[in-house]
Amino acid sequence: MDRSAVDRLYECDVLDRHGRPIGPVAELWLAGGRPLWASVRSDRGVTLVPIRGAQVRDRRLVVPVDKREVEDAPKVGDRELSDAEQAELHDHYGLTLPEQRLVRHERGASAPTSQPPRQARRRAR
Repeated sequence: MDRSAVDRLYECDVLDRHGRPIGPVAELWLAGGRPLWASVRSDRGVTLVPIRGAQVRDRRLVVPVDKREVEDAPKVGDRELSDAEQAELHDHYGLTLPEQRLVRHERGASAPTSQPPRQARRRAR
């Protein structure tokens, strides 16, 4: 996936596999240059949602998990993830931990960054 395709994911709302809304993409997390996770803000905090195997349809990112799994997932906050937190997230969703470390993607950047994120903008509904 090229950089512009990754950047377009920021314009998406995340839906679960049944089409139920989870929330807008706040940030993307990559491993080996591939987007594997999207962070989603909700009233309950910031949660990472696995996006491997997701489908983009009309600015909607349909992920292969249930909304309940996302609601029960560990909250991550607005910071880099420790190795233990990455392992906990992968365990929660029943995923294999990638060999490459997850890094935060900065929208419009040519490469992922590990710098703190900019303040997330609120979307007008």
